[in-house]
Amino acid sequence: MGLPEITNINGKLNFDELGINAKDIDASILGGPASFHLQTAADQTISINANGDATGVGIQQFTSNPITEAMTGSTSWTADIAIKKPVMNLSIKSSLKGLAINLPAPLGKTGAQEANLTATKKQTVEKQDRFDISYGDIASAIILRQEKNGDLAFDRGDIGINIRAKIPTTSGLALRGKFDYLNADEWLALTSAPKGKSNAASGINLTSAELSIKKLDIFKRSLHSLKVSAIPSDEHLRMRLTSQEVDGDIEWRSPSKTEETGEIIAKLSKLHIPAGKDSESVKDTDEDIEKLDTQYPALDIQVDDFKLGKKALGKLELTAHEIKDDWVIEQLKISNPDNILLAEGRWHNWTRNPNTNLTFSLTANDVGNTLKRFGQADVIKGGIALISGQLNWPGSPHQFNTKGLHGKFRLGASKGQVIKVKPGVGRLFGLLTLQSLPRRLTLDFKDLFSEGFAFDEISGAATINNGVMHSDDFFMTGPAAETEIKGDIDLNKETQHLNVKVVPHISDSLSLAALAGGPIAGVAAFVAQKLLKDPLNKIAQSRYTITGTWDNPIEAEAEIEKKDSEPTNSPLNAQ
Repeated sequence: MGLPEITNINGKLNFDELGINAKDIDASILGGPASFHLQTAADQTISINANGDATGVGIQQFTSNPITEAMTGSTSWTADIAIKKPVMNLSIKSSLKGLAINLPAPLGKTGAQEANLTATKKQTVEKQDRFDISYGDIASAIILRQEKNGDLAFDRGDIGINIRAKIPTTSGLALRGKFDYLNADEWLALTSAPKGKSNAASGINLTSAELSIKKLDIFKRSLHSLKVSAIPSDEHLRMRLTSQEVDGDIEWRSPSKTEETGEIIAKLSKLHIPAGKDSESVKDTDEDIEKLDTQYPALDIQVDDFKLGKKALGKLELTAHEIKDDWVIEQLKISNPDNILLAEGRWHNWTRNPNTNLTFSLTANDVGNTLKRFGQADVIKGGIALISGQLNWPGSPHQFNTKGLHGKFRLGASKGQVIKVKPGVGRLFGLLTLQSLPRRLTLDFKDLFSEGFAFDEISGAATINNGVMHSDDFFMTGPAAETEIKGDIDLNKETQHLNVKVVPHISDSLSLAALAGGPIAGVAAFVAQKLLKDPLNKIAQSRYTITGTWDNPIEAEAEIEKKDSEPTNSPLNAQ
């Protein structure tokens, strides 16, 4: 690093065979006025004492980097320089008061705050020197230079944030930091801001980083007890992460001919993504959907233990890459002992009508445990199921919203039991228990439903249009009854309008016991049940309409056409 440009020099300089001397030399440097005093000692050491003001713009013209580009305002400074060829020593000090550094914590400061900056250059021999830099109690650095090709050039260095820098022993630049709290989202926002021009041509690149962070906020989520070991290079960034939420290795590969947006490769033993901030839970359903300027890297991610919030989902495998304006999800696989979820799709990041398409299938060998993993415990016991379909929504994958959701899917399940739950807990699953419907049945068989609904088979298909799900063929059958459900479920408003038909199964023994008024009546019931093909089931069938919200469904007996309500001709009606 050279010296900043000095202009508008004005003053009287005296020199003779013994050296040079000057007082009150005025000049402009670093965008502000300055004053210099020069004196030559008996050993020919030239001492320069200077003071002045520096502006953010002036500093940026001298050296441009993310830190200097964040500077605004001005501050005073002092400098002492000692030159005795071929060596030079200097010391620069400033309180930085008046100069704002518009960066996130811990480096940022307001103009009113003081943060003592000290930079010293020590040189005892011609071919090497040392810089010591400190910024308040926040950061420090030690830089060592060696002669290369006739000039002093960077050899090795160490930067400490919230810990003191140490004398580096290996080549390259090391960064070490210790933080009680760090907001990575604020720092990442700087990467999307317009870049100022950079004249940094030192060729100094970070070669290693060791960070310890008690709490890190990133992507509006928090990580705790995080330790990061990183080894950057021109083409790679390799990191080892350890925290309460994530553990494993991540590699970033720079853009190449095969992956123009770069690639992230992650092999993690665990990835527990915490729930987002409260502000994340309520999305603006009316946000404008438009083409995003963001380019997404290719992904190759494997996680042995994947959690989303409190949902333990199992093993995650994800591969994706970008092709022009499409981001292609080649495979998304989430697997565990209870189920396997497979998906593939595309995000069309188009100027007109950007959208995401996803094709999926979920195979569950234990429906109850699968729902428990997805946060719906004690809803279904046992059961096997397959659900498959396609979904489409406006915008990118992370802009998923039910308001513009379209799609279709088919469901098949068998050999399980819908457990008796409160609607507010099981939401729509609570409707399937039919626990409140039997009391309105023509014949009272509440004991068949009191602990839920055992099913032999569930089948159905549904379409989704702007977040409203519609089905005309949802069927559920079990030992107790057959159920048919038709209607709409509004995923946006969390409401429903469903027409339910329930046909209880009245077995041979039940028909005899329930209708027995004596041996003759019991035999008559049994014979009628067989000869007339289950007339009791037809008599007992009921129709209901379910409206209201998911948490508070409103059930009412549906009006039945007269022909359906007339008594069935059977020997049981003949008295």
